[in-house]
Amino acid sequence: MASSKMESLLNSMMEVPLDEYDMVRGTVSESLKELGQVDAEGVLMFCRKYVIHHKRLPLEQRTALLKAMAQLVKDNIDDLGRVAAKKLITLASIEMTKSKDVSDEHQEVASRLLLNVAHWFTKEAYDELLSMFQPRMNPFFFVVLALANLCKEHVHFMVPLLKPVLHTMLSMLPAVTEEKLKWVFCFALGIFSESILAYLFDIEEAPDPTVKKNLFFQEFSEAYDILFGVWLPLNELNVSTAVIETLGQITHLIPFDKLENELPRIIPVILSMYQETASDFCVTQGLYGVLHTAVERNSEELVLQIDSLLVSLHNQICIAVEQPTNQYSQKQQKEILCCFKLLTPSFTYQIVEFLLRKLESTNNQIRLGTLTVLDHLINMVPLYMASQKNQILAGMKLLVLATDNRVKGKLGQIIYTAARHNYLHLEGGKEMVEFIIRQCSLPVVEDKEASEGLHNVPTDVVTDRDLRRLSQDLMKLLTTLPIDNVLWPFLFEFIIPVRYTNALATVCSSLVSLAMKKLEVGSTESFLNYKDNPNIPGPHALLTRLLTMSSSLHQGKDHCAPGLILLQVMGADIHLAAPQVWEKEFPTLLDYLQENAGKTLLQSQWEEKLVNVLFQTLELIENEDWLSQLGKELINHLHSHYNFPQEKGFVYKCLGMVLRLSQNEEMIKRNLQEMLQTVRHNEPLEKEGIAIGVAYCAVTHLVMVLNLLKEFAKLNIFKKTASYFQIIKDQEDIEIIKVKSTLISCYGHIISCSPKDLTPSRMDTEIVENVLNHYNIKILGMKIEVRDLTLKLSLIQAVTQLARASQSDETSSSGFSRKAELLAYMQELIKAEPTGSLLTSVRKSAIDACTSLLKLQPQFSESQPLIQTCLGSVFNLPRLEADKAGEHPNMSMAERQALFNATMESLLNFLKQLLLSDLSPAGLQFLFTNMEIWIQSRKDYAREMAIETTLQLLVFYLEQANTKDKVPSHNLAVLIGYMVLRCTDPARAVRETAIECLYVLLYIQLRFEGMPEDLKDTEVEHLKAIKEGLGQGNCQSSFQVSTDIGKVLSKCMPQDQLLSLLFTLFLGFGDDKSNSSYAASIVTNVLIAKCGASLTDVPVIIKALHKELQSITQGHIIQMVVRSISNLASQHVPLVLPCLLWYPVPFDDYISEVWGSLLQTSSVAMLSIKYLLDNLKLLYESSKESLFNSGASAEPHQPQAVICALHQMICNRGSKAMIEMLYPQIFSTVLIHLSSSVQARVPRDFFRVQADRKSSGLSLKPCNAAACHYSVEILQALLREGQGDAGEMASKGGWDLIKQPETHHEGIVLLASTMAMSSTPHLIEIVEQLTPVLANIHESQRITAAAYFGEFLNHAVTSELLLTDTLVGGLLRCLMDDSLVVQWLAVKGLGNAGTGASQRVEKYIAKLLPAMVSVMEQNAKVSSLLTVEAMSSVSKILDSLQPDYADSILTDMARAMEPLFGNRQDKVRAAAFTVLGKLLRFGSMKQSSAYMEHVYSSLTCLLLHLNDKSDEVRTVCRFVLTLIGPLLPSERMCKHFQELGSEEGALDYENYLNATSRRMADDWPDRTIFYIRSCAPFFSSVQTELRENAVTFASFLMQHAPAGYPKSPAANQMCKELISLLSDHVPSVRIKTLAGIQRLYMY
Repeated sequence: MASSKMESLLNSMMEVPLDEYDMVRGTVSESLKELGQVDAEGVLMFCRKYVIHHKRLPLEQRTALLKAMAQLVKDNIDDLGRVAAKKLITLASIEMTKSKDVSDEHQEVASRLLLNVAHWFTKEAYDELLSMFQPRMNPFFFVVLALANLCKEHVHFMVPLLKPVLHTMLSMLPAVTEEKLKWVFCFALGIFSESILAYLFDIEEAPDPTVKKNLFFQEFSEAYDILFGVWLPLNELNVSTAVIETLGQITHLIPFDKLENELPRIIPVILSMYQETASDFCVTQGLYGVLHTAVERNSEELVLQIDSLLVSLHNQICIAVEQPTNQYSQKQQKEILCCFKLLTPSFTYQIVEFLLRKLESTNNQIRLGTLTVLDHLINMVPLYMASQKNQILAGMKLLVLATDNRVKGKLGQIIYTAARHNYLHLEGGKEMVEFIIRQCSLPVVEDKEASEGLHNVPTDVVTDRDLRRLSQDLMKLLTTLPIDNVLWPFLFEFIIPVRYTNALATVCSSLVSLAMKKLEVGSTESFLNYKDNPNIPGPHALLTRLLTMSSSLHQGKDHCAPGLILLQVMGADIHLAAPQVWEKEFPTLLDYLQENAGKTLLQSQWEEKLVNVLFQTLELIENEDWLSQLGKELINHLHSHYNFPQEKGFVYKCLGMVLRLSQNEEMIKRNLQEMLQTVRHNEPLEKEGIAIGVAYCAVTHLVMVLNLLKEFAKLNIFKKTASYFQIIKDQEDIEIIKVKSTLISCYGHIISCSPKDLTPSRMDTEIVENVLNHYNIKILGMKIEVRDLTLKLSLIQAVTQLARASQSDETSSSGFSRKAELLAYMQELIKAEPTGSLLTSVRKSAIDACTSLLKLQPQFSESQPLIQTCLGSVFNLPRLEADKAGEHPNMSMAERQALFNATMESLLNFLKQLLLSDLSPAGLQFLFTNMEIWIQSRKDYAREMAIETTLQLLVFYLEQANTKDKVPSHNLAVLIGYMVLRCTDPARAVRETAIECLYVLLYIQLRFEGMPEDLKDTEVEHLKAIKEGLGQGNCQSSFQVSTDIGKVLSKCMPQDQLLSLLFTLFLGFGDDKSNSSYAASIVTNVLIAKCGASLTDVPVIIKALHKELQSITQGHIIQMVVRSISNLASQHVPLVLPCLLWYPVPFDDYISEVWGSLLQTSSVAMLSIKYLLDNLKLLYESSKESLFNSGASAEPHQPQAVICALHQMICNRGSKAMIEMLYPQIFSTVLIHLSSSVQARVPRDFFRVQADRKSSGLSLKPCNAAACHYSVEILQALLREGQGDAGEMASKGGWDLIKQPETHHEGIVLLASTMAMSSTPHLIEIVEQLTPVLANIHESQRITAAAYFGEFLNHAVTSELLLTDTLVGGLLRCLMDDSLVVQWLAVKGLGNAGTGASQRVEKYIAKLLPAMVSVMEQNAKVSSLLTVEAMSSVSKILDSLQPDYADSILTDMARAMEPLFGNRQDKVRAAAFTVLGKLLRFGSMKQSSAYMEHVYSSLTCLLLHLNDKSDEVRTVCRFVLTLIGPLLPSERMCKHFQELGSEEGALDYENYLNATSRRMADDWPDRTIFYIRSCAPFFSSVQTELRENAVTFASFLMQHAPAGYPKSPAANQMCKELISLLSDHVPSVRIKTLAGIQRLYMY
């Protein structure tokens, strides 16, 4: 048992399998396995206990645990004790025989556990199983299955014990009804029978040698009867199949006589069981068992069944071969073949006859099945089949013409099998060999087509390609067999016929193998005896055929080598002289093929090598007859291989070489004519071949060849003419054009071969002239455009060959006279090529021709059109895309790519040749000028091609140019500029190539400057490091790369080229590639920053930059350009700023940004702002009244430009530092400029009281709206930077007010108020800046300054900053200003001194009050508003004085107010009474008798004005009387006046006067007469109300006057004056007078 610790661990683990995941259960199983290695028996016993105690354990987990136990037993069976084994067997048997809540898997696992234990404890397991397998017990499926498996695994133990098991089983069989149990009994019987046979087979090693077959006859006979007689007729599918298979197994254990009797029954039954399903395999297994027993016992009944057996078995094999990939069909096929093999020794004749009859069938399935059986029998039972060889070969002949590839493939296999068993030496054997060679000749399928076809072909289908490969392999195998007498020299007969062309390589390889065998056995004689073997070809035919075969590279290198090897081996059989050349040259050719096995070789080069070998061979032979015979064979080959263009082309070359060595003119002429007549002019290979062949012949027979070509041309032109409409419509199908193309090719190759007789004059007259005549198609004198491809290519090739030949001809010193003409032809050909696709080599070949022509003298001067044509033709080609390959079915993607690469190489060579003609800087510049448009192309691929080409040209130029000496005049700036633009191109390839171009250009630049070639420049070398950063195309990497390039250029570029470079970069700002334009802006910025100080023509640069800005749409590029101008300005401030001011106002966005960018450098910003401020001061300090009227200046944009520029700088976000530094200067200057712009003024009636104003009719528009706008925004910016509340200004309408002439001063007041609360640090300097303005000649400016100063005095900050003296002094001087507005603002401002300088107002009181009195006196009649404002200021000053203040000046002020009490203007009167009220607050003045006398005298006036027509005057008078009360000595009067302040509503004036008069008379009797007299002056007042009030008040006073007054002279005088008022022109006055007189009854 397991230890307690392990039990605890196992208990924990047992909970885990409850998890539903397989992975967890698997982990637990592995853990149990590992623990079992420590204590297997303990773990197993614990698991057993766990299973027994947990009866409700889920089935899935229970099964998993049993599975783990089974594996643990298997791995550790040696450690298991018998007691534990019995317990495990018992557990397994219980689990295996459960009937509820179990599954097959669970019981199978339990069975496996039992069998694993039975490995060492077989008897215990057997006893346990046998206890559950008793006659009267219901059989358990897995018990029977376990017994069978136990028997299978322990044969020697179980077989002696099977007797009781079989008895029990037989007792159970009749009662079994379930199919599942029937199947397991069948399975068990089969296992038992196999085990018994195995036991008997090894009886010598068996434990009980007495066991015999007959020991079990009875049991198995009974079982046979039940299975065959009872179960099989029930037709239960699964059971029937199992029964048949079991019958085949148990027939070995039934008596012979019983079997003999049963065969007529069982065989038909078995054959009838075939249903063409997977179960047929079991049927065949059963049949094989029965047949094996019958054959083994020589059953006579089998003879009677053979025919039906063959038919059924043949049918089954035919069905099986139709499904070669089905595994069941393969098994079935093997089993059936075993049946045939089993029957063949006894029934050979019948089987062969039967199979040969089946071969006659036309059904391919029957043929295929029959051939399969034949192949198997020939191979497996050769002794029995040997007697039927002739019959079999005869039968196979029927199939050599079969069309089905599967049948042919199987026939080929039988032929090989037959060859192995010596069938082919018999009659009909050669036909079998010919059949295989014919299959080797099947058409060759192109690799591409084959690969495409393979995707669509089923796997069981044999294609021609498969059959051909199979046949080739079979031929190789046949040559290894000892059948040389069959194959040699029979195989030579297959070399010449055209139909065996595709098999030629295989035939040659086989012949070489056979020849090597002959050499190995020591054969030294000639291989071929032509006399004894008349059917084999002769030596000339063999040489022609094999050499032609070896030339066909297109069929593969494996096709070429066998022919050469065979020729080398058979050299002496061709000609005795041949081996001298071939033994030396052929190994070299074969090595060449081997070395280039994986490469694509040029057909023309290979053919040239072969022709050279032929030439050497023919030179050694030196036999005219032999040459003539070879020529005949070559001509015959032309006729026999008419549709093989490659071979014909090669034969033409060989013929040309033969004719070159021949001296027989008749033969030469005849063969040349034959060549020209057999050629197909529309086949390029044939045309090329005949052209080369004719050229070979022309080397020694030039005149004959030229004459023959002329004759041929004439004959064909007359015979093959075409109509005009044919030529216009389609030239591709016109024979005459093809003939012309061939003739042009012939002339071209004649030139290439350079015959000795070909002089320059003859070349010009007889070749070039003929070439051009053949090319130019004329109909009725009109030249027709050539569209035929072959004709174009022929002309191009001829011109190229002509140019190359002329180069090698050093005898001509004058050069080639027709160079320009031929170049024009080539240019037209290039121009005619479509730029939408590249499908022909015309473009490439024409460019190559131009390159060759350019090498000739004289120099070609008109090269630019030719260059543009070549560049446009190539660089306009679209990108090759794989997905569009299908658009051009005639060319694969690889072919198009190769053609494109070749075309690019040709263009590069052309451009290099142009460079070589002029290696000066001018030559490089000229070439680049032509490349420029393509380097900037919008097409990525065009730019990529152009930039790559440029790089190669620059590298070439650097290598070729002689730069040892310094080049005096050169300028590569433009080239460098364009390369810079491409260094950040969107296409990575362009970027990387451009940086390399720049690298090379800079080295060319340094070489021009005299730098040695072996030196390296560190700055230029840095470009290599820059290239590494080009991988990423984002903005950050572009910025870094451009910056680095700019730094390199700033150090490498000469100063005299810097301007050209900059202007090139300027053009790049508008590049349609955003990255390139960005790079241009960055490099420009870096260059200006690094080298700007040395630049000249700065205004020109700025003008150019501004012009480029107009076309730029990208914001970040605009910023970089603006920064460049800013950098330039920082280095050339005096030049740049005036230039910028000349741009129209309002500035466009770019100039605005430029001005704003000047703030980036503090020194530049300082200079720029001061410059603008100085210009503004000059503007407003001019002696003219207005500088902003139209026509006032000869520079119309200058005034506004200055303020606009200042606006752009100050209102910029980066202006904070400059504002802080220049705040006072900016503010004061802009403020005064604003004043001048607004032209501050007031309406004509402004100084009237507002109630009396009339519309002034003045325009409310400012004089200069733009200047006002800019100035206001500058002031707003200043306020924001000074923490001022610009929003408050806007909310109060301050900015609108400040821009209107009539309200400008009000806006200034609001501005000053705002600044006084926020801009304290700058106020002192602002006041200093503005003080001189008070004396300025311009009224508007003085108005602004006065308003600003006046408002400042309203704030305490002025006292804190000690500005009061300055402000008060300035404003006092303004009181003498000619302008009433200035005076008014000064008066108003001085009044604010009482607010802002209240603590020091006493210091200024002596100046301020007299000044105010003076203003009032001077303007009382002129300007009522000014007078009112003066009194208002006095009031504010008086409010600021302390109540205990006492000075005579107050009395003087009170006296000064008296004249104003009777002023016609309501405002004036109200203001005067207000001042009087202010004076009354000084209580200390009671001590002054003069002051108190004035107070008493003022009572009359105040009382009379209590009923003034003005509400404001009445209110003020009531308020003043309440103030006077406390000053009076009478308490009753004081109380009486105080009541005025508490009364609400309208005053009962007459009653109040009556009460006042009574109290005055009572309290001041001595002053009553004075108050009566004081009323008299008001009788003559211009105001009707005052006259009425005076009469009323006088009458009340006189009524209450002292007793003696009525009789006094004063009273008489007063009465007279009252009576005079009866004649007043106003009726109300007369009425009041009558009422008053009525009160004076006592008078």
